[in-house]
Amino acid sequence: MPSISPPLARSVGRAHKVVRAWCDDQLAPLDASVTEWIVLFNIADAAAPGASQAEIARCSDMGGPALVRHIDRLEADGLVTRTRDRSDRRTVRLQLTAAGQKRFEAIRAVVQRCDAELRAVLTKREADIMQDALQKLYGFCSGELEPTTATLARSR
Repeated sequence: MPSISPPLARSVGRAHKVVRAWCDDQLAPLDASVTEWIVLFNIADAAAPGASQAEIARCSDMGGPALVRHIDRLEADGLVTRTRDRSDRRTVRLQLTAAGQKRFEAIRAVVQRCDAELRAVLTKREADIMQDALQKLYGFCSGELEPTTATLARSR
């Protein structure tokens, strides 16, 4: 009987789950998580005048209520500020405070070490191929979901 390859989505899902858990474990000494890293990274990476909460939600693949809870906590901890956009008062912009930048740098150091450890398991060629393949899968699945998301939003 021929062996059956596991479904690609299962392999990607399993890898995602265990890599994320491992990274959370590595971030635990800082009392940080991958989720915090994702939010801080997207705020730090935004051009002036700062990312909007909607932009952070799109980049982080996080729902609005969950994102707002994270931002509320980061703001209460003095790591981010919220300001109204000068040209569109409905838009809230996010920026890191000095303490937020320091926290981001500490977390980034751990994330970079995790990335180096993961890459050390692969050859450079394997890592490059994997990065390209994951980007293709992300693009495909995002494109497939967009019409569904837009349809669902209109029907509500």
